[in-house]
Amino acid sequence: MFRKSLVVGLAVAMAGCGGGSGDGESEPVDVALSGIIDIEAGTRVDADTADSLMLSGTPETAPQSLPGEFILAGYVSGSSGFYPGDSDVPSTEYFADTEDVFSIPMVPGQTVSLQAFSTRAGQSSLAMQLRDPADTAAPAIDSDATNDTVSQISVTLPESETEGPYELEVLAGDARPLLYILTTSAAGLSASQAAYEWPNHQFAEGEAIVLMEARKDFPGAVAAQMSALGMAKARGLGRGLWQVRMSEALSQGQGRGAEQTLVWIERLRKQASVKNAVPNYLAENQVTSPTPINEPIYADPAQGQQWHYELLNAPIAWQLSSDAGAEVRVAVLDTGLFGQPPENWHLDLNANVGDGYDFVSDEYDNDGDPGPDSNPSDPGNSIGSSVYHGTHVAGTVAAAVNGTGGGGVAFNSTLVPVRVLGEGGTGSSADLLAALNWVNDDGTGKPRAEVINLSLGGLPYIQSLQDTINQGTDRGAIYVAAAGNAATNTPSYPAAFANVFAVSAVDGAGVLSSYSNFGSWVDLAAPGGDASRDGNADGRGDLVSSTSAAVLDGDTAPSATYALLQGTSMAAPHASGVLALMKSENGLLDYPAVNAMLQAGKLTVSSCDSACRNDELGWGLMDAAKSVLAASAAPVTDLLTASPPIVTLSTEGATSVSVLLEVYGDPESVSTVRIESVELATPAAWLDWTSPPPGSSGTSFSIEMSLIPEALEEGVSERTSLLVTYQGDLEQRTLEIPVIGQQLADQALRNAGRHFVLLVDPVPEGDIFTTVSQATVEVDNGQYQFSFRPDDGIEPRYLSEVPPGTYFLVAGSDLDNDGLICHAGEACAEYPVSGLREEITITAGEAIQGIRMTTSYSRPTISAQSPDVLPRPGFEGYRVLSAQPDNEPTKSIR
Repeated sequence: MFRKSLVVGLAVAMAGCGGGSGDGESEPVDVALSGIIDIEAGTRVDADTADSLMLSGTPETAPQSLPGEFILAGYVSGSSGFYPGDSDVPSTEYFADTEDVFSIPMVPGQTVSLQAFSTRAGQSSLAMQLRDPADTAAPAIDSDATNDTVSQISVTLPESETEGPYELEVLAGDARPLLYILTTSAAGLSASQAAYEWPNHQFAEGEAIVLMEARKDFPGAVAAQMSALGMAKARGLGRGLWQVRMSEALSQGQGRGAEQTLVWIERLRKQASVKNAVPNYLAENQVTSPTPINEPIYADPAQGQQWHYELLNAPIAWQLSSDAGAEVRVAVLDTGLFGQPPENWHLDLNANVGDGYDFVSDEYDNDGDPGPDSNPSDPGNSIGSSVYHGTHVAGTVAAAVNGTGGGGVAFNSTLVPVRVLGEGGTGSSADLLAALNWVNDDGTGKPRAEVINLSLGGLPYIQSLQDTINQGTDRGAIYVAAAGNAATNTPSYPAAFANVFAVSAVDGAGVLSSYSNFGSWVDLAAPGGDASRDGNADGRGDLVSSTSAAVLDGDTAPSATYALLQGTSMAAPHASGVLALMKSENGLLDYPAVNAMLQAGKLTVSSCDSACRNDELGWGLMDAAKSVLAASAAPVTDLLTASPPIVTLSTEGATSVSVLLEVYGDPESVSTVRIESVELATPAAWLDWTSPPPGSSGTSFSIEMSLIPEALEEGVSERTSLLVTYQGDLEQRTLEIPVIGQQLADQALRNAGRHFVLLVDPVPEGDIFTTVSQATVEVDNGQYQFSFRPDDGIEPRYLSEVPPGTYFLVAGSDLDNDGLICHAGEACAEYPVSGLREEITITAGEAIQGIRMTTSYSRPTISAQSPDVLPRPGFEGYRVLSAQPDNEPTKSIR
């Protein structure tokens, strides 16, 4: 249940860096294993954690300076003391640090959020205060505090205050130590809470999904076999699949808890009559914020959508599209829609909603009519705020253009609402299976929708889901899914299934969002937003605006509104809407045809001159105009467009960009256009550019743009637009190319605290992994370099010596000095990626070099690549061999 049986076979003498051990020892004669640990962008660490106080003994008194945007891990404690020890982890000391003070440049409306984490000493509390350093006698500008039930708090600089430096105080609430993580967001937006703890896959206790061997020798054979194995049939899911429950007789003996469920499923897998058995995993919607961020957009909702549609190149696509998705059905498998059938949905969706269904089973249903039925309405949540996630997703696909609110990408397409997520945005993989089988067959063997949007995920590989998707693909359906929000390359399903377009999310600059998953299984990217960034330099965080609902002031019932959200859930429907536009142009398009276009570079803004892919954006950022053109039989012949449609120049990214201007269409049929003028909309001393002179004619032009960093203030984004006026066959048009310039200086300043790099036995003893070898490293120019030496078998032995064997390679900080790394509130890295450990084999006489990992405070959702890998329960962290500097050899770990 714990061990991932994949051994990494690394070539000897791989290209890369070695580096010293960082533990105070002399440089080893030879190397067993070495590499580099990168640090997540914006990462900082409290200057006086328990780990640093163990070395220095004195807390910091001066305010610690931070940039305007960051993520920081910190430590406070009202007194000194000792953690309780046991047979697994010995007692260690913690130190008093009653107050942390930070100096932060802030603007009115900016929010600083804090999430607190208890330590091995027990539950504690803290307070946070925002102060004006120029008036220390004045009361706090804003304050908040944690308690036994509240661990997430925030303070905000009011709009009435002025821009400038402010002091943030974090105060220990009682004698016991506490860890915390601070984050900031763009002005006026609440910071979204990332995942800082290791979650297990959530699954229904006492339930499983099984595939039984077919039996035709006598009636009732399968039922008899199920009963004999302690299974009670819940319902059939089609094609030999069954949702089953642990029988009452069996559960009386061992209970139906999570551990007991996994033991039961392991036993089922070993039975000859069971072809496969997996937990009934619970799917969750892929949005990074559980509630709408601030209020809906009232005055001009279309303006709120401008950045993500502009980045998608949708305005050009709408000029190319003949009917904006008419006659194309898009199934949205989600939380349902706000409103009621048949014609009382959200005003901006009502005209485009077709027949749907509710597949949420009793356990997760909260609509007042438990169980599957024909009403896919979203009732909101019974507990907490309601996101109306499915309504938001549906609006991006197909909100109608009717003079009210905003519009969707394919604003004439038909929505097929399918409710599979219930209370709190949770549902089961069994419900998803049943829903997909329904969507795949309208009773005649044809799918009920041409495009199927799955803005949900967090599932492991489930063969029955893959089989169902294959069936729909064979019938012409095209599946699109959110890649997930765990900031990991661990495959997340259904996005990672074959025959599914997996969509990662980007911010307003077209850069991978901080939360977005990535990896070799990602196909393309689309706008998903990032509240912590202002990538398009419009003065606010990059959030996606779409249809929603909320209880407005003075009302008791929710009303139709627009809301701002972020997530790969928001990226996927952008792609689904574009596919609906394409299907409207060419109804014969199916997954193989679209995938071929994608890999040929016809649908995206590629990162290279010809078609190529990378693990962040797949085959590139989706370009709606190019996509419609690829599907169109009769395109406009004199329409000029830019690739990329938005230019972002940055000292940490591209400092120069070549923009290609092309007339869309077949090169043999397009018309020549004449450039009338090229000019900046507003002056920009930070931008150097060259363009074709006025009077130039042709079908293709280029503009070169370069950043002048010294003309920018560090850490501040600037924005302008390049206006290209040209004459086509019939009229004069102007093409606007937004340009953003940024001078960033984050790389060298990144710091996640002293790191312990461990090689541990892959098989734990109880809940603790045994550490065999350790190197201790400090940050150097924004990264860590580590090295292990071969065990020479001669005393004395150093901590960084490692004998031949198979290990997990992990690293992390121990900010509370409790002897464990990788628990909540501390940095962690696992090879090759956090959340998906793979074994690495050390062989005598062979050096493994060039290993690369990334450390961060976030904890990805643990996602299995195979149904044979069950969730790993009971993880408490990795044990540090010694927290002291490794200047002396040790004989205690031979």
